[in-house]
Amino acid sequence: MIISGISGTGKTKIIQWFAESVGATEENGQFTLIPVRPDWNDGSDLLGYVDIKGDFKEGPLTKVLQRAEEDPARPYFVLLDEMNLARVEYYFSDLLSVMESRRWQDGKIVTSKLLSEEIANKTVSLPSNVYIIGTVNMDETTHPFSKKVLDRANTIEFSEVNLGYLSFLQDLEESERIELRNDQLTGSYLHLKDVYKEHSSIVEKATSELVMLNEILKPIGAHIGYRVRDEICFYLAYNEEGHLLTFEQAFDRCVLQKILPRISGSDYRVQAVLDGLYTFCTNKVYSEDVVGEFSLAKYPKCAKKIVEMRRRLVDDGFTSFWIGS
Repeated sequence: MIISGISGTGKTKIIQWFAESVGATEENGQFTLIPVRPDWNDGSDLLGYVDIKGDFKEGPLTKVLQRAEEDPARPYFVLLDEMNLARVEYYFSDLLSVMESRRWQDGKIVTSKLLSEEIANKTVSLPSNVYIIGTVNMDETTHPFSKKVLDRANTIEFSEVNLGYLSFLQDLEESERIELRNDQLTGSYLHLKDVYKEHSSIVEKATSELVMLNEILKPIGAHIGYRVRDEICFYLAYNEEGHLLTFEQAFDRCVLQKILPRISGSDYRVQAVLDGLYTFCTNKVYSEDVVGEFSLAKYPKCAKKIVEMRRRLVDDGFTSFWIGS
């Protein structure tokens, strides 16, 4: 998960509070905050390295992975603070590759080795009870994300600020923590075939919408592949099982979190794509007279973001999903 937004909106704090609310704290080792440094250029800063004496020095993430592997019943949260101060593709590349190796084995999700016994004196993989969240700002000190990273994450924005809201100061009662087990958080689906057995209509409906989206996105090379299609179907299936949102409301969030972050550029093709996406979301042709009322749109959250991106393209000559870029 990638949490983006302007500085000072509480991105780091809300992840810490969420972890605490389900029983994961720094005191019990289930929550770990790792500040990312600008000079990280490979996985050694995160996973560890072999020193000049030949001894393996554990990185901060390796310690969490080992604790989680020994305690599979409980969830472990890792927060990479200011994730894009360094290039994520450099220091996180090993994790990104191992994520793709996930498979079912004896009813459990397992991965390939992240660190071998020859290097770390113990085999280290990526346990299914580890959840990695990154917070990001987009300014002159940070780096953009490649599609390789965006394909493997959902992006949630924290850009709305309401300084006048003070009612929370009167809420003095603290909520009790809910001690969740990992089986209450972990996913049931790993491959499209898994979800198709239970929710064939959702897969077919989502795929039909995504096929239309891909035709719009192709001119700028922002169209999605099988991985994103599969993860969107998983999201929609979990939504259906939890009776949370309508299909349209959930799909709206999927496109906002998984597809719109892929779009950036400065030429007429980007504008044409945004216009096409606006029509897809609203069934209307884009006009400069758009007043910002999207309640009747099929996908209102995406429509609002698309209008914002298009206006930035016209005003600044460049646009992207990210506030501040």
